[in-house]
Amino acid sequence: MASRTFSFHAIARLLVASLLFAGNSPTGSSQGKPKNSNEDQERLIKRCNPVVVKKPKLKVKSFQVREGEKSTGFVPLITFQITESGEVINAHVKRSSGIRDKDDIALNSVKSTKYNARPGCPVIESETGVTIDFW
Repeated sequence: MASRTFSFHAIARLLVASLLFAGNSPTGSSQGKPKNSNEDQERLIKRCNPVVVKKPKLKVKSFQVREGEKSTGFVPLITFQITESGEVINAHVKRSSGIRDKDDIALNSVKSTKYNARPGCPVIESETGVTIDFW
């Protein structure tokens, strides 16, 4: 079974940065009521926060350590993007465990995770360390 620790701080920073960028772009009408941009940003961050709706069920009994492979002492760190529809795209190993089978298990676990749909939200860059427990 794999457990994930998501960097929600990185997600929040990305959302705030994109909101700040969007907030600095000129709008069609300068007349009208000014909006409270902090409330809008907070609402968008809350609405666009990804939530796991489907976790993969991993049945890992063992993995092979090949000749020349040596554990780095780290869990595999996987970077990926979450689309508006909740799909995981562009997943890849950012930091290897040193064991190819462990990295592949972690990568496949992240790729098969499904998040909630977030209509109107930007693609979110994320990363997670995947711990693989053998029972």
